[in-house]
Amino acid sequence: MPTYKQCILDTYSATVKFLDQSNGNYSYPFDFFRDLKKYGDFPTRDFAVVFGLAVFWTIARYLLTLFVYKLKTYDKDDKPIGLFFNLTPLNQKKFPESAWKWMFYMFTWSYSIYILFFTDRRFFQQPLLVWQDWVPSLVMPFDIYLMYMIQCSFYIHSIYATLFMDQWRKDSIVMMFHHFLTLSLIGFSYAVRYHKVGALVLFVHDVTDICLEFTKCNVYLKDRGGRFYAFHDILSTIGFIFFASTWFIFRLYWFPLKVLHSAGHGAMTYAPSLPVFWFFFNVMLWILQILNIYWFMFIVNFLYKIATGQMKEVDDIRENEVDEKCKRVQHKPMNGFAGGHVTNHVGENNHVMNNHKKVENNQHTNSNNIIKHRKSTKTMENHVHG
Repeated sequence: MPTYKQCILDTYSATVKFLDQSNGNYSYPFDFFRDLKKYGDFPTRDFAVVFGLAVFWTIARYLLTLFVYKLKTYDKDDKPIGLFFNLTPLNQKKFPESAWKWMFYMFTWSYSIYILFFTDRRFFQQPLLVWQDWVPSLVMPFDIYLMYMIQCSFYIHSIYATLFMDQWRKDSIVMMFHHFLTLSLIGFSYAVRYHKVGALVLFVHDVTDICLEFTKCNVYLKDRGGRFYAFHDILSTIGFIFFASTWFIFRLYWFPLKVLHSAGHGAMTYAPSLPVFWFFFNVMLWILQILNIYWFMFIVNFLYKIATGQMKEVDDIRENEVDEKCKRVQHKPMNGFAGGHVTNHVGENNHVMNNHKKVENNQHTNSNNIIKHRKSTKTMENHVHG
């Protein structure tokens, strides 16, 4: 596996080679569609499979949400998970989304492990092997074909789900762009038979989504029924540690050194027959890496909020209500220890002391009024007797 420096230098050399081959020819965008029509292979049958599966994922999620995850129920004997856990109204909406994604990514990542490590393929150990026998009309093995149909259909479903089913967050627009980008990568790599490197891309990305959704599920479960559950708080903390670790290892370390290096240097060196495909595929992969860095900044931002006392527990800072809660904490006075707690206690003590003084003053005033009333009564009695 190359170093970061070697990855950058090899990619730069491959880019220079691509520009030399273009020789100032700016018709490459048109050459791309021409070559894709000539060499690409995405049969109508496969389109039907993909869209049929996308509808299936949407219906499956709807039914799971209605009968398994959701809090509300129409039958007293029916006990969905949400009702059993007595989630808060806001978390009722967010828990089904995370539970659904966690189940799906567990399945897809497990399947990608089987493809890469439980067959005779060594793409992960030696990524340059993915170009060893590449031709545009390469026959795709059925297990990788099945993975492509499942993943492609899921991202079509995800576009619909982000718009109409998921909780809207600060990065939802970026997420929509990510879904379109991923769908384009999957569809293009399938059509031109870049499926071996595509299997690597899916493997290094799905594991982080498992950790993310597991963490979010436990965040939603730790406050329920008017009680705080430390067990789920611990699980959410462990999940976040795995999430941050796997994000760095899989997306910021293995993805550039195994996938970007192989797709850049390896494809130009061992499969240079269609350079326009090389350019399009690598541009999309590098955009995906920019998105990986963008989302990693949310992790860094979360760690900063923990370090500065703006947050005391694991939560999703992409959600608007969490961000507002952090801003309220940030604007509280910070005199004393524990993020302003001492100041708050002093204020509370002053408030109590002022209340005691008010009570004492009221009692003193009432006593004076009683004395005055008694003196007035005594004067009237003396006047009557006189």
